Amino acid sequence: MRCGQCGTELIAGKQFCHACGARVVRTCPQCGSSVAPEFHFCPDCGFRLGEENPSVAAAEPSVVERGDRWARLAQGVPEELAQKIRANTAAIAGERKLVTVLFCDLVGSTAIAERMDPEEYHDLLEQYLALAFGEIYRFDGIVNQLAGDGMMALFGAPIAHEDAPQRAVRAALAIQHALANFNATRQSAAGCELRARIGINTGPVVVGTVGNDLKMDYTAIGDTTNLAARLQALAAPGAILVSAATHRRVRGFFQSRPAGTFEVKGKREPVAAHEVIGLTDAATPMAIAAARGLTPFAGRTGELAQLLACAERLDSHLAQVVAVVGDAGSGKSRLLYEFKRQLAAREEVVFFEAHCSSMAQLQPYAPWISMLRQYFGLAAGETPDCACDKVGQHVRPWDARLDRLYPYLCRLMSVPAGELADLPADELKRATFEAVAELVGRLSQQAPVFILFEDLHWIDEASREMLELAVTRIQSARVMLVVSHRPDYQPAWRTHAAFTQLNLRSLSDNDITAIIRAVAGGVLPSELEQLIRTKAEGNPFFAEEITRALIEEGDLVRDNSHLRLARPAEQIRIPGTVEEVIGARVDRFGPDAKRVLQVAAVFGRQFRGSQLIRVLDSEGINVAAQLEELERRGVIHRKTAMADDEFRFGESLTQEVAYESLLLKERRQLHERIGLLLEAQADDTSAEHSALLAHHFARSDSRDKAIGALLRAARRAEQLPFYPAAADLYRRAWELADAAVRAAQDPDEPLRRVAADAALSLCRMTVIYGSSDEPQSERVAQRGRELAEALADAEAVAGFDTYHGMIVMSGARERFAHGLALVEQGLAVAQGAGLTLAAINISRALAWSYLLEGRLALARETFVRLVSDLERCEHAHQLSDLRLGAHSMRSVVRYFSDDLPQAGSEATETYELAVQASNRTVQSMCAGTLALTHFARAEYAEAKRWADQALEVAQAIGNVAAIRSAAIVALGARLAVGESVAVPRYLDLIEQRLTALGDLALKSHLAIDAYLASGELKRARHLAESAYTHSGGQLRLALCATALGEVMRCLGPAYWQEAARWYDEAIRLAQAIGTRSTLALASIGAGELAREQGDHATAARHGQQALALCREVGLVRYRQRAEQLLAAVGAGSGAEASA
Repeated sequence: MRCGQCGTELIAGKQFCHACGARVVRTCPQCGSSVAPEFHFCPDCGFRLGEENPSVAAAEPSVVERGDRWARLAQGVPEELAQKIRANTAAIAGERKLVTVLFCDLVGSTAIAERMDPEEYHDLLEQYLALAFGEIYRFDGIVNQLAGDGMMALFGAPIAHEDAPQRAVRAALAIQHALANFNATRQSAAGCELRARIGINTGPVVVGTVGNDLKMDYTAIGDTTNLAARLQALAAPGAILVSAATHRRVRGFFQSRPAGTFEVKGKREPVAAHEVIGLTDAATPMAIAAARGLTPFAGRTGELAQLLACAERLDSHLAQVVAVVGDAGSGKSRLLYEFKRQLAAREEVVFFEAHCSSMAQLQPYAPWISMLRQYFGLAAGETPDCACDKVGQHVRPWDARLDRLYPYLCRLMSVPAGELADLPADELKRATFEAVAELVGRLSQQAPVFILFEDLHWIDEASREMLELAVTRIQSARVMLVVSHRPDYQPAWRTHAAFTQLNLRSLSDNDITAIIRAVAGGVLPSELEQLIRTKAEGNPFFAEEITRALIEEGDLVRDNSHLRLARPAEQIRIPGTVEEVIGARVDRFGPDAKRVLQVAAVFGRQFRGSQLIRVLDSEGINVAAQLEELERRGVIHRKTAMADDEFRFGESLTQEVAYESLLLKERRQLHERIGLLLEAQADDTSAEHSALLAHHFARSDSRDKAIGALLRAARRAEQLPFYPAAADLYRRAWELADAAVRAAQDPDEPLRRVAADAALSLCRMTVIYGSSDEPQSERVAQRGRELAEALADAEAVAGFDTYHGMIVMSGARERFAHGLALVEQGLAVAQGAGLTLAAINISRALAWSYLLEGRLALARETFVRLVSDLERCEHAHQLSDLRLGAHSMRSVVRYFSDDLPQAGSEATETYELAVQASNRTVQSMCAGTLALTHFARAEYAEAKRWADQALEVAQAIGNVAAIRSAAIVALGARLAVGESVAVPRYLDLIEQRLTALGDLALKSHLAIDAYLASGELKRARHLAESAYTHSGGQLRLALCATALGEVMRCLGPAYWQEAARWYDEAIRLAQAIGTRSTLALASIGAGELAREQGDHATAARHGQQALALCREVGLVRYRQRAEQLLAAVGAGSGAEASA
């Protein structure tokens, strides 16, 4: 082992170098990282330590030698690449970047070194490294670590590219190909064959600075580098292994095969790998998409018609130049693909196709060469003689002696066709252009010629000059030149031909939805489709990639027939394919413009220029000028045409990528600075301002300000109301406050009160909005009660008991009694403490609990006492939330107690009062009750009107239970009158957040009717079973048993015995609690089952009982069904039935 400071051979077992006194630092022989003496594996690359062979120490280069070697190899960096690296380093230092890491190591280098003279091995290693470095540099990679014959290279930083993973794989293939050529041409005395194993992975790193030697400091995030190193170690000699993350980004461009899964230290699950074998014939993203299967051609029929109209004008010898302009992913290539397909099917035409590439920008005439080679049919690896014959056959009609067009075309394509006359460079360039121009002109005399030039923003300089010259020459020939490019590219040509520019607009929501469903293979939940549409913002590529990533990365899971997100929407990351496109665009801005964009991204989607100037005041940036530049390039827009100071990101994904590029520490600092800036605007007390303050402080390190801001914002959201936001804000406030209390050795009383307040509010929102995590909600209630007890806050204790009980009652049915006891305990605490209003409020919850339990009389009595107590508290004639809430809930109790007239009357009166009070929560509840009463009476027009009203208000405030209830009636009423209806929309509304079922069980019978009428039998069963699982209380159980009986009956004879059991259970429960409507419905179901089984006597008995009950209660909807049953079995339905 040698000293890392001076390179002297160290004395074994000593801690310091005897030559220079430096401390001995053990390093990993694979990646060069420092490692502790007790390490068995390198923590940076996974290399097994202690396997170094001392017999080859003499052949191993010292640290000094390695430094010299690095310096020599760094000098081989192409000057243009070096300039790009230096130009980018200041802009990306201290950023999070998505990069692709390549590890390459020689196979059996120890054995090779043992068989060779050290000097010979040194020379051999130099040649290998120069070869590998050269291929990496060719694809804009940067070699970052060098240890012996192993190296690590990065692609995507410091030079950002949209196709960094593809560049890394191409570099790997090029290294293997170069080594094969090296082995074939080298005559080694030792007879050694050099083979490398390569591993590649894509992931995030924190980028540091780039030194004079062009090495870049970085810090890996997660297993970005470790996995690449592990794959390299696992690869077979001469093989290239890529991770699943890399493979997703490059598939289609390369031939590959699954290489199995591997156990990787630190990973819970085995890691999948793919072996790259070579390039595919599909050279463009469009060709790969076509091979995979195209999504619908949506939203571009108008532009396609314009292209075809331009093509028609060629028949009149009117040459055309068309520019298709659109952002990355807007569908430029797909439009040209469809255009070509339409033309090819209609007539004989000649196509020249050129695709500019970011990887070929340094290759002169690259698109022209590929275009001509494709036209002449020259395959890769074509022999010179064969290539010359093909070109000659095509041009001989116009160049009989093959001395005018032929030599220049061959030279352009690098086809050896004899020596050209020695011409000056300018004349050679002109002669080459004339040869191409004459070829196109001659062909246009035979058929229309279409020249397609895609991605002009990546065109090389020589090709650009030739294209601009060609545009000036197109006049009366039957030639149509179609180019595509992004908006920030400005062609400098002038043309005498007709010029048309097609600017691709964003696609409509309907078009994006069609793409989403094509990729997903069906309809997704409406809220998920909306999430994707919001992210994609009309960009078809973004929509496709986001949807595909959700599926492939396991973020979409299927519950029976229902797809849902496996994790919260805010945790869904931007797909790497999209992030690379946007990140490369952001990195192309100058350092100041990029910095302005990043800090603006911390403000959010919208921001004020004046506030941005204040935050960046100390950085010496002309913010106003940079905002103008960003606006000119279409990255940001003014919020309105008249807004001087308000800006908005053009795409939310651009804002997200710019934000994600900042380090976490800097994000938190910027959020705090912005929060303090906004807090100074004391005159703004709007809910939006409160939410904005909460957003920034919650993402800062200022915990106290974060808790206060979150609670203020939550209260404003609850006042609006908008329950989803209120629930989320209270949850975050509670998490911060609880963590603060637990972290403090002796938390002060104000902190404990804030924590208790946050917990109580969160429990209240859980009861109103529901929770997808019942155990966690219970823990909050229990922890909150502990805090309230310690503070001797009886009102809070009573509230926690009540909310805890209601949370428990919404869960497993066997715990219903425990939940009811908790609510009764809460009432006792409030009454014992003399808290009159608190006791009244808890009485509402208790009455509701009695209703669910089927103790209908007790529920009604509780409301009588509650209203009486309100009058004594002077709430009888006030439009208070407490009074309105009590009356709206009493109307629901009356409905389920079979008092439809009183339920409708009280709901109507309370609704009108709620409108006066602007109480939208009560409005949605009363409108929902009115919809139910009209529906039961078969007054479907009124039921639909009130259900739509309830649904509109409930969606505005985010009340899931009210949304679900209204959607059930809105769908059922439409189906009842045979109206055409978008069934999936309503089913999605009914099923949203099924884990927070709320009072779905009370309407489960109505929901199942609608599902069965829609032919959704499988989903009906899933819904009925879910409702029953979460249905404590005899009334809910009776209704759920009825719903399950309906589902099982419709499933067919194999399930009829189970159906009968469910009907019997429903009838027993309904009779026990005295609910006539439920008894009537269960009896009708049992009668219909008996009829289908051929037992007409039993069917008639059930039908007659149901008919009598329906007449008593006024259930016209079910009376009609009972009458149909009796008619089907030939039983009477008149006076004898009611006798």
